[in-house]
Amino acid sequence: MVRSDVHIGSRSTQTVFIVESNRNLSWQQSKWLFLFLAACICIVSFYFASLGAWLVLPFTGLEILVVGGAIYAQSCCAHRKQIIRVDQSLVEVDESRRRHALKSFPKAWSKVVQIHDRRGWYPSQLLIGSHGEFVEIGKNLIDDERELLANQLRCAIEGA
Repeated sequence: MVRSDVHIGSRSTQTVFIVESNRNLSWQQSKWLFLFLAACICIVSFYFASLGAWLVLPFTGLEILVVGGAIYAQSCCAHRKQIIRVDQSLVEVDESRRRHALKSFPKAWSKVVQIHDRRGWYPSQLLIGSHGEFVEIGKNLIDDERELLANQLRCAIEGA
Protein backbone atom coordinates (compact mmCIF):
# COMPACT_ATOMS: atom_id res chain seq x y z
CA MET A 1 0.00 0.00 0.00
CA VAL A 2 1.43 3.37 -1.00
CA ARG A 3 0.28 6.72 0.28
CA SER A 4 1.67 9.98 -0.98
CA ASP A 5 1.33 13.52 0.26
CA VAL A 6 2.64 16.82 -1.03
CA HIS A 7 3.60 19.28 1.68
CA ILE A 8 3.93 22.86 0.53
CA GLY A 9 5.77 25.07 2.97
CA SER A 10 6.89 28.66 2.84
CA ARG A 11 10.26 27.71 1.36
CA SER A 12 9.93 24.44 -0.50
CA THR A 13 7.66 21.71 -1.74
CA GLN A 14 8.18 18.25 -0.27
CA THR A 15 6.60 15.05 -1.58
CA VAL A 16 6.29 12.21 0.92
CA PHE A 17 5.63 8.58 -0.03
CA ILE A 18 4.73 6.09 2.70
CA VAL A 19 5.17 2.46 1.65
CA GLU A 20 3.71 -0.07 4.05
CA SER A 21 2.22 -3.56 4.05
CA ASN A 22 -1.45 -4.18 3.65
CA ARG A 23 -1.74 -5.68 7.10
CA ASN A 24 -4.94 -7.28 8.22
CA LEU A 25 -4.39 -7.58 11.97
CA SER A 26 -3.39 -4.94 14.47
CA TRP A 27 -0.98 -5.80 17.27
CA GLN A 28 -3.90 -6.16 19.71
CA GLN A 29 -5.73 -8.51 17.34
CA SER A 30 -2.55 -10.58 16.89
CA LYS A 31 -2.33 -11.03 20.65
CA TRP A 32 -5.97 -12.14 20.81
CA LEU A 33 -5.33 -14.62 17.97
CA PHE A 34 -2.37 -16.06 19.87
CA LEU A 35 -4.42 -16.43 23.05
CA PHE A 36 -7.24 -18.16 21.15
CA LEU A 37 -4.86 -20.60 19.44
CA ALA A 38 -3.00 -21.30 22.69
CA ALA A 39 -6.31 -22.03 24.45
CA CYS A 40 -7.34 -24.43 21.67
CA ILE A 41 -3.98 -26.21 21.84
CA CYS A 42 -4.23 -26.51 25.63
CA ILE A 43 -7.78 -27.89 25.51
CA VAL A 44 -6.79 -30.58 23.01
CA SER A 45 -3.64 -31.52 24.90
CA PHE A 46 -5.44 -31.69 28.27
CA TYR A 47 -8.05 -33.94 26.70
CA PHE A 48 -5.37 -36.36 25.54
CA ALA A 49 -3.59 -36.09 28.89
CA SER A 50 -6.85 -37.04 30.65
CA LEU A 51 -6.99 -40.16 28.47
CA GLY A 52 -3.56 -41.15 29.75
CA ALA A 53 -1.33 -39.72 27.01
CA TRP A 54 0.45 -37.34 29.38
CA LEU A 55 3.51 -37.15 27.10
CA VAL A 56 1.68 -34.59 24.95
CA LEU A 57 2.01 -31.94 27.67
CA PRO A 58 5.69 -31.02 27.08
CA PHE A 59 5.04 -30.79 23.35
CA THR A 60 2.09 -28.50 24.04
CA GLY A 61 4.41 -25.89 25.49
CA LEU A 62 6.75 -26.25 22.52
CA GLU A 63 3.85 -25.90 20.08
CA ILE A 64 2.61 -22.75 21.84
CA LEU A 65 6.12 -21.25 21.65
CA VAL A 66 6.35 -21.99 17.91
CA VAL A 67 2.90 -20.50 17.20
CA GLY A 68 3.71 -17.43 19.30
CA GLY A 69 7.04 -16.94 17.55
CA ALA A 70 5.41 -17.22 14.13
CA ILE A 71 2.68 -14.69 14.99
CA TYR A 72 5.27 -12.30 16.45
CA ALA A 73 7.54 -12.57 13.38
CA GLN A 74 4.61 -12.01 11.02
CA SER A 75 3.42 -9.02 13.02
CA CYS A 76 6.89 -7.44 13.01
CA CYS A 77 7.14 -7.84 9.23
CA ALA A 78 3.63 -6.50 8.68
CA HIS A 79 4.27 -3.28 10.61
CA ARG A 80 7.40 -2.19 8.71
CA LYS A 81 7.16 0.87 6.56
CA GLN A 82 9.36 3.05 4.42
CA ILE A 83 9.03 6.81 4.22
CA ILE A 84 10.46 8.46 1.11
CA ARG A 85 10.79 12.25 1.12
CA VAL A 86 11.57 14.14 -2.07
CA ASP A 87 12.65 17.71 -1.37
CA GLN A 88 14.12 20.38 -3.64
CA SER A 89 17.66 19.13 -3.07
CA LEU A 90 17.44 15.71 -1.36
CA VAL A 91 15.79 12.33 -1.64
CA GLU A 92 15.59 10.63 1.77
CA VAL A 93 14.61 7.03 2.43
CA ASP A 94 13.72 6.24 6.05
CA GLU A 95 13.19 2.59 6.91
CA SER A 96 11.36 2.16 10.19
CA ARG A 97 12.49 -0.96 11.98
CA ARG A 98 13.72 -1.24 15.52
CA ARG A 99 16.34 1.36 14.68
CA HIS A 100 15.78 3.90 11.96
CA ALA A 101 18.01 3.74 8.92
CA LEU A 102 18.03 7.02 7.00
CA LYS A 103 19.67 7.24 3.58
CA SER A 104 19.98 10.55 1.76
CA PHE A 105 20.77 11.11 -1.90
CA PRO A 106 21.18 14.35 -3.85
CA LYS A 107 18.07 14.87 -5.95
CA ALA A 108 19.97 15.98 -9.04
CA TRP A 109 21.86 12.66 -9.19
CA SER A 110 19.14 10.34 -7.91
CA LYS A 111 17.60 7.79 -10.18
CA VAL A 112 14.93 5.15 -9.87
CA VAL A 113 15.82 1.73 -11.26
CA GLN A 114 13.42 -1.16 -11.66
CA ILE A 115 14.96 -4.59 -12.25
CA HIS A 116 12.74 -7.25 -13.80
CA ASP A 117 13.51 -10.97 -13.76
CA ARG A 118 13.99 -12.22 -17.33
CA ARG A 119 12.16 -15.48 -16.74
CA GLY A 120 9.40 -13.99 -14.60
CA TRP A 121 10.08 -16.30 -11.67
CA TYR A 122 10.84 -13.57 -9.13
CA PRO A 123 9.18 -10.24 -8.39
CA SER A 124 10.80 -7.11 -9.72
CA GLN A 125 13.07 -4.95 -7.56
CA LEU A 126 12.69 -1.19 -7.19
CA LEU A 127 15.88 0.68 -6.30
CA ILE A 128 16.51 4.34 -5.64
CA GLY A 129 19.89 5.96 -5.17
CA SER A 130 22.87 7.64 -6.74
CA HIS A 131 26.63 7.26 -7.12
CA GLY A 132 26.51 3.46 -6.96
CA GLU A 133 24.67 3.33 -3.63
CA PHE A 134 21.10 2.09 -3.94
CA VAL A 135 18.33 1.20 -1.49
CA GLU A 136 15.58 -1.29 -2.31
CA ILE A 137 12.11 0.08 -1.69
CA GLY A 138 8.69 -1.50 -1.85
CA LYS A 139 9.70 -5.10 -1.11
CA ASN A 140 6.23 -5.82 0.22
CA LEU A 141 4.36 -4.46 -2.83
CA ILE A 142 3.03 -6.42 -5.76
CA ASP A 143 4.50 -5.71 -9.21
CA ASP A 144 1.68 -3.38 -10.32
CA GLU A 145 1.99 -1.25 -7.16
CA ARG A 146 5.79 -1.24 -7.52
CA GLU A 147 5.45 -0.02 -11.13
CA LEU A 148 3.06 2.75 -10.04
CA LEU A 149 5.43 3.79 -7.24
CA ALA A 150 8.36 3.86 -9.68
CA ASN A 151 6.45 6.18 -12.02
CA GLN A 152 5.38 8.47 -9.17
CA LEU A 153 8.94 8.64 -7.83
CA ARG A 154 10.34 9.44 -11.27
CA CYS A 155 7.82 12.28 -11.65
CA ALA A 156 8.63 13.64 -8.18
CA ILE A 157 12.40 13.48 -8.71
CA GLU A 158 12.44 14.81 -12.28
CA GLY A 159 9.88 17.47 -11.43
CA ALA A 160 7.57 16.56 -14.28
